[in-house]
Amino acid sequence: MGDDGGNFCGSRIIVRGPMLAVAGAFVAGILAGLFLPLPVGFWWVLALTGMFVGILSLLRRHLRLISTIALLTAVCALGAVRLRLAYFSVPDSAIINFAGHGRTLATIQGRVASYPWITRPDIEFGYRPEPSVQFILDAESILTKSGWQPTTGLVRVTISEPYKNHKPGERLELLGWMNRFGSARNPGQFDTAAAARRDGTMVNFRVPSDDGAIVLASASAGGWRELPDRLQATLHQRLTESGDLLSGRLLAALILGERHPGLSKLNDTMKQAGVAHFLSISGMHLGVFLGFIYLICRMLTISRRSAAIVVLIALAGYLLVAESRAPLLRSAIMAGALAAAVISGRRHAALNALAVAAVILLAFDPRSLLSPGFQLSFSIVAGIVLFQAPIRRLFFGRWLDRRGLMVFRNDESRFKRWLRFSAANWAIDAVTISVTAYIVAAPLVAYHFGLFSPYGIILGLVLFPLVVATLVPGYLSLGLAWPMPNLASAFGSLAANIADILAKLVEAMNFLPMLCVQLKPVGLGWLMLCYVTLIVAITTISRRSKTRIIILILLLAALTGLTIWTQLPAGPSRNAEFHMLSVGSGQCAVLKTPEGKTYIFDAGTRSGFDAYLKVLEPFYREMKLKDPAGAFVSHANTDHYSALPGMVRDDRLNEIYLCDYFNQLGQGGNYTSMRMIKLLNERDVNIHQLRAGDKLQLDAHTHVDVLWPPAGRKDLPENDTSLTLRVVCDGKSLLIPGDLEMVSQVELMKPGNREKLKSDVLILPHHGGWTVTLPDFVAAVGPEVILVSSSRDPHGPSTGNEKVLDFYKAMRKKYRFYSTARDGWIGLTFGKTGLDVQTMRKNQNPKN
Repeated sequence: MGDDGGNFCGSRIIVRGPMLAVAGAFVAGILAGLFLPLPVGFWWVLALTGMFVGILSLLRRHLRLISTIALLTAVCALGAVRLRLAYFSVPDSAIINFAGHGRTLATIQGRVASYPWITRPDIEFGYRPEPSVQFILDAESILTKSGWQPTTGLVRVTISEPYKNHKPGERLELLGWMNRFGSARNPGQFDTAAAARRDGTMVNFRVPSDDGAIVLASASAGGWRELPDRLQATLHQRLTESGDLLSGRLLAALILGERHPGLSKLNDTMKQAGVAHFLSISGMHLGVFLGFIYLICRMLTISRRSAAIVVLIALAGYLLVAESRAPLLRSAIMAGALAAAVISGRRHAALNALAVAAVILLAFDPRSLLSPGFQLSFSIVAGIVLFQAPIRRLFFGRWLDRRGLMVFRNDESRFKRWLRFSAANWAIDAVTISVTAYIVAAPLVAYHFGLFSPYGIILGLVLFPLVVATLVPGYLSLGLAWPMPNLASAFGSLAANIADILAKLVEAMNFLPMLCVQLKPVGLGWLMLCYVTLIVAITTISRRSKTRIIILILLLAALTGLTIWTQLPAGPSRNAEFHMLSVGSGQCAVLKTPEGKTYIFDAGTRSGFDAYLKVLEPFYREMKLKDPAGAFVSHANTDHYSALPGMVRDDRLNEIYLCDYFNQLGQGGNYTSMRMIKLLNERDVNIHQLRAGDKLQLDAHTHVDVLWPPAGRKDLPENDTSLTLRVVCDGKSLLIPGDLEMVSQVELMKPGNREKLKSDVLILPHHGGWTVTLPDFVAAVGPEVILVSSSRDPHGPSTGNEKVLDFYKAMRKKYRFYSTARDGWIGLTFGKTGLDVQTMRKNQNPKN
């Protein structure tokens, strides 16, 4: 049995794909439409001109090159048109036009367009919101002053507890609060607005409880149009009921592609291990399904053409019930092209089919090109088609050459022959496909997610048999559900049991050392250099020459150097950098000293999310900061430390500074702070207790003076036990007073302490909350810049007290005033060169 798979540019890969050029031109047009600020009219004119020139010159043979260039230019322009219309414009009736920048009370009607999922925020310390149910609604109308108006667009709906699980296809009327998605509030934070824009979801809609959701029509009211939804719901119920809560959901995810929040931890582990593709419907799942159908047909002696027809029918049925995502649709188009080639007796060109799939999907939704999932799906398949043969030759070439010389003469050698050829080919293909997919996907995963999974190849090979063993009985269970329900139930239980083993194996991955390496941002240039190096390496394997080897060595050296450079932490700077992060109701700040050390000054929120995973950890990664040398926690309210347990559990924090009262129950401490102390002791974190008069030297340029609280006080309310810290760097100072209220403010303004308060920058105490002593306290500090961390701009009590309101208005005019509610992240630099402030808002006037 010969092997001709070693030539990357040879006969094994025959590119008979006119659609490759079309797909390339269409992708180029989408990117041009995204990055070039040209009007749609320009692209329309260019497209029409290109088509006109291309058609005219097509009839003349000597002008074929001009015709090709003109037509590809037209395709490119059409890609730009499609992107501009889909990404940068919406129809007048779009629901986003009815939503303001703030929350708007609204009543809308529409049809449930997704399976609802239940969210239960897993927050260890701090405020934990009640569970809620979320789903996507296809909006149909909205109530305005002039009555019901037709509208369009996808809406993400959240219904707070108590709630009901609404079914796909139900028509609802919803009363609640509508708002547009917000952009990222901090560097490195996930941009919800950009993701929603990419996915086509226009607005967010929150319903206080299920009383605000009225069912206008059931899911079955639409007749045959709702058949796919009803069928999908039936199959979903059968799969989830085949096992327990976890294995049933996992089975539904593997077979139908459903993404249940109950699998979030499992999905996170698989993502870190580099095997998350097993949990979503992809080419592998569809290949197992269609290959199983084709094998059964062939075992029943059905001809290849008839079997291909059966495969097409099965494919159409599967698309009705599975989640329609880009990897599945791409695989379906390629599988359909292969089946059509078998039926027509023509040769199948995988790359051409891949290009057709790309053009179809991007023509339908050009925004999907910006999705990491779309990029990974198409890149991996293209890499397998192009690179598997050279990699196969590199790993197994010599053994394959020796195998070709083997001779088996008698019937007793049939098993050996099968073992050395058929079984060996399966094993070789599994290994080379896994290696190829890993190599192709790794740069994109590093670029988009900042992850590197050292065990990806090995774990993929280990999990693959279990996934196949889960899928096959799962498919049989669905196929036999109506003719043989008892047998179908047995197959379903078998699939669920194997899925349970799969889930336990995935959970065991957490014990592997360095399961995932967290990378700092690598940049687009690094990504392109990775793929250039990969292509040169593959071509060098196929056709070795001194020139190619030298080029490859130079590229590898450049890639290694660039990788090391991107992973270096941020270096020293002339000034101290103080970053106040936007966390809603809470406070979270990071100080970087001129020598490059970092310290945390409070890190928590009571806004109902994990501030470590959502804000603090992405910020550290984006800014390339070293792990903190220590963390200061002002007092025992969780909105000042709820983000720290995650950092402690990740072994990134070894020193913590607390007030004397943090662990004194009833005298500044509470039961939650006792749990925090227990966690710190379990993790061997060094605890330092601070009191007024202490001084800490952070580096040669920066020190911290502790102004409050004194030791031994028994009469202080919890907020008044807050550490009050004055951070000084090269003569410039920043006052961080925690949640100080009237008692401690009065004490600090007494003659013995008042001169110590003077600072260039002040963080308003207690998130800007009003106390009668606040005006005098601000005047005593005498700052040039005022910062506040809060979910809303401070404005005083809602009593209509004009004196209070005038104080806040005057403060905004008198000082350079910044708040996280308005400005998002606030970056303050102070030290040798003075004071400077940057925020997430662009071109703002800080006094407005």
